[in-house]
This record gives sequence, structure tokens and C-alpha cells, in this order.
Amino acid sequence: MAVRFYDDALASKIQNWIKDDSIKVLKPDETSRLFRMKADEGMDKPIALPIISLSRGTDIEILNVGKKPLSYDGLRLRCYDKRGNEVTPSSSAYKLNAIPISISYNLDIYTRDLEECDEYMRNFVFNFVNYPKLTITIPYNDVDIHHDSTVRLEPVVTDNSDIPERLFPSQFTRYTLRLVVDDAYLFSVPAKPFVAISEVGLRVKDSPDVDSTWSDEMPIGA
Repeated sequence: MAVRFYDDALASKIQNWIKDDSIKVLKPDETSRLFRMKADEGMDKPIALPIISLSRGTDIEILNVGKKPLSYDGLRLRCYDKRGNEVTPSSSAYKLNAIPISISYNLDIYTRDLEECDEYMRNFVFNFVNYPKLTITIPYNDVDIHHDSTVRLEPVVTDNSDIPERLFPSQFTRYTLRLVVDDAYLFSVPAKPFVAISEVGLRVKDSPDVDSTWSDEMPIGA
């Protein structure tokens, strides 16, 4: 279970804050193809602004490279069915094996003028400060596994409108917000089966002809 789950969750979180349905937040894999995509969609017409794009930093920091209990014998997970109801799997015990990592992102806001860009930036800053929770969803064996992390807003917002850009036919404004998820994890989610005993036979010492049985199921395992 890789970093792309954080990409999807963060892009979805930002998208839910935008009221204009015509504006799509571009995820990191889409941002890398931003200009080709926009040219294709617009048939080489001038690109429509605003554009909100999310890109991931080039480095993913592994915060712990030593073997720890969390990396091989992790925590029991909360699982949900496709309707969002919490479920308790009867045949498998789902556990989260994890290695902590830190992921950095750039959120770029492209607008036609400074006033509009300033307004988007203000709203994003307030939302990230007040609502930093980021919930990722891991699909696994017909259930959804949820894990919560926190998005931290870096204290500097950069106006980099004066970069040598040749992608738009006219002037534009670009603000960049830097985001960090420093309580993220790389996941390994193994399924560990339960052992069920439906009947147990007991032979009492010195009484070879006497047996006692239990008929109740006894699940064993964590």
C-alpha cells in the first residue's frame, strides 16, 4: 500500500473545498501531464484559468529504517464495508504493518489576476489550519481500511508568478503552498487466518476409556 493513497486523499480533500464544479484539482500524476492534458482538452486553445495542481516532492523521507514491532506485527485495523459501516471480519484478522514516512507536496494556484489568486490562497490557508485531518482509504479483500494522518501547512506561501513560463498565452498569477504529511506510513496489510476448533477431545490420565468434548467453537489467534 503505497504513497498514491495519500495523493488521492489529499487531492480529494482539496477538491471538496472548491465550490466551482468546473475546476478540477490535478493529482501529482496528472500535474506531471498538466500542459499536455490542457492542450488536448482545449484543442490547443488558450488554457482556462484557474488551475489548482498538486505535486509531490522528489524525496520521500523514511523516518525509521530499523525493524520495529510496528513494521512486522502492527495494529489491528478498523475495516468498513462499501456502505461505510464498520465490520468485523470473521475469517481473517486484519493488521497494519507500517513504516513511518514523511511526504511533502506543493499546491500551485494558477489564476488570471492577483486578486483571485489571493482569495484562493486565503481560503486554502484557513482550511488547512482548521481542518488538517487527512483520512486515507485502503481497499483490501472487499473492505475499506481507514487511517488518519495530519496535513501540516508550511509557514511560507510563495508568489512565483515571475517564473519563465511559456505555457499560457497571457499573464497569470501563481501562488504555491507547501504541505507536509509527516505522520504518514508505508503499509503492508497481511491477512492472518483464525484457527477455529469445533470439537476438542480430552483423555483423562489413568482413565483411558473416558472422553470429554466441547462443542462450542473457540477462535484462537489475534
